[in-house]
Amino acid sequence: MATPVKSLTAAVFALALSVAVPGTARAQETPECPANLVCRFAAAAYERTSGGDANAYGNYDRANRPADGQQIQYIVIHDTEGVPGSGASPYDQAIATFREPSSGSSAHYVIRSSDGQVTQMVPTKDVAWHAGNWTMNEHSIGIEHEGIAAQGSTWYTEQMYQASANLVKYLAAKYHIPLDRQHILGHEDITRERTENFAAAHWDPGPYWDWPHYMDLLGAPIEAGGPADSPAVMINPGHAHGVNFVALHTASDAASPLITDPVVHPDGSAGTTAIDDWSDKAVAGRTYSLAGEQGDWTAIWYGGQKAWFANPGHSVTVPAKARRVTAATSVPLYGRAFPEQSEYPADIPFDPIWTVGAIPWTLPAGQSYVVTGEFRAENYYARFDPAGVPANHTLVTGATTYLQLSYNHRVVYVKAADVQPC
Repeated sequence: MATPVKSLTAAVFALALSVAVPGTARAQETPECPANLVCRFAAAAYERTSGGDANAYGNYDRANRPADGQQIQYIVIHDTEGVPGSGASPYDQAIATFREPSSGSSAHYVIRSSDGQVTQMVPTKDVAWHAGNWTMNEHSIGIEHEGIAAQGSTWYTEQMYQASANLVKYLAAKYHIPLDRQHILGHEDITRERTENFAAAHWDPGPYWDWPHYMDLLGAPIEAGGPADSPAVMINPGHAHGVNFVALHTASDAASPLITDPVVHPDGSAGTTAIDDWSDKAVAGRTYSLAGEQGDWTAIWYGGQKAWFANPGHSVTVPAKARRVTAATSVPLYGRAFPEQSEYPADIPFDPIWTVGAIPWTLPAGQSYVVTGEFRAENYYARFDPAGVPANHTLVTGATTYLQLSYNHRVVYVKAADVQPC
């Protein structure tokens, strides 16, 4: 979920569910849904949270995508999580959270587990605060699914999968979004923006979300897209494994340690089998550059290291068509694609958190990674409309081109000038 709902009390849930839509919100809107879905519109809060501070408000930013230059290129799959004993279902809790302006979070849609009912909360032209990453928020639509990731299929029902797939197909057609795992992402696929908040990266919808089945429902099954000798592979554990990933090892041996990551394991310890440990899992539908083959084992470049997984008879991969890049020397990676400070106009006060800074990961020399997107540097500057802030709703663009890479469990960004095709 965009922000854990445990930040609100049961009393707040009850209040938020009962109050009217805030007065500063737009009038009730017709939901943007296909005709075959049960949909309703319940506006997320758009309201001040602090006196005269133009940047203290919740829970989304008004925009006019894609006419304002912000192309909608991705759909992000979330789950809601929830607070046991709150007296409300996770579905109602999520809706209450997004209607409470102090929560600082929202999604465009929420889908109920039991019957697939859809509640739209933010118009798709507006920017919801759902991904924990501003570059991704600018370019995506967020969909919350009622559920608790650790409880797996208890929440991820067929009714929910069907409703979600119908909604995603409708949105993909409307905004010309390709139906593949480079554009239909989980929240777990998205990195945080800055080193300071990396540890807060989410891992939903988690290892029990059935990506192969979901992509089948979208009419875009996980299947071979490249020749048999392709230097890139797509992870395809199939439908019989109960989880949607392969475990990654340091060597082509089941007894070898699982790989690690400095963000998840800052002490350098090995990865674990814990459900929320994303340091050592390659998820279904994600594509990676091959790093080696040894018997029934395959290696990919993953998070700056060679990562091995059991792949007897290539039963958990398919060859993929992919654009790949490498670097002659180690180069920095970034959590977002922002302009440099000098590229902001004078009437927009520069916020230090917009500083372009590298994240804890790098692209080591000689390793290759799959490109999943290309971005010009940009930052959508938005403030609370009634505050009358100068230059509100300005898309600030820069000269730098960034490439989005399938790097580890997440996608990251590299400056195009720092890498070469391979």
